[in-house]
Amino acid sequence: MSKPKFYQSKLTLIKGNVLEMAFPRAKNMTMTERMGSEEAKCTECGKNEWMLLPKECVSVREGGKQYIECLNCGSQTHL
Repeated sequence: MSKPKFYQSKLTLIKGNVLEMAFPRAKNMTMTERMGSEEAKCTECGKNEWMLLPKECVSVREGGKQYIECLNCGSQTHL
């Protein structure tokens, strides 16, 4: 049996428009269209700091969308 492997991820601030990075083909997309408001507040806790989940995670692979997770409460939604 092989030993388990663990990987550490590092959060880095995305500079510029995250929507342009996440959806390169969609021009003129707004945060209000994707998240309900320009502030992009979490519906669970009201904070607005998010982690863009990697393409390898289950949510993204199975959902087929760009998913995000609230850094305050852990709530997940798609961008």
